[in-house]
Amino acid sequence: MGIFDRIILSIYTFFLAFISLGVILLALRLIPLEFVLTWISYMYGQWEASLVGAVFFLVSVRLLLAGVRSKRVKSMLIHHTEMGDVQVSLRAIENLVEKTARHIRGVRGVDVKVSQSDHGLKVGIKAVVSLDGNIPSITAEMQDAVHKYIKNTVGVDLADVKIVVENISNEFKARQRVE
Repeated sequence: MGIFDRIILSIYTFFLAFISLGVILLALRLIPLEFVLTWISYMYGQWEASLVGAVFFLVSVRLLLAGVRSKRVKSMLIHHTEMGDVQVSLRAIENLVEKTARHIRGVRGVDVKVSQSDHGLKVGIKAVVSLDGNIPSITAEMQDAVHKYIKNTVGVDLADVKIVVENISNEFKARQRVE
């Protein structure tokens, strides 16, 4: 559901709560019946009232369709082979991309998001790089390595590898020696 539908839903819910409160007050006899009958007789024959009713009806239909119609995002990548189908989850591909990106010299941390579009897989990487690295060469190497590794491992060409350098780390990570 988009932001526009959420705004409409909020306004619609407010008006529905107001009407519900009126029904409760009417049922508890806190609002006189004559007041409601006078208000309904005033609306009778008014085209503005029918316009408000039509708007509420259309909003109801739109919200109903927005709730029923959900974007089915494939969480699996499916390969059809002679022997059957092979399914690879997008989470598995995210792990492969993360592993590949972390092994690039100068990369201190990554956060990976893989999504599927009409043109293929899209990879988004948020990276933290070291202070002493050349950012254009690090990101180019990362894009190339991720693209090649996914092509060789999963057998799929990536439509897009987008890298956002979120931070530059000046921390020095001392490597532990195994003795």
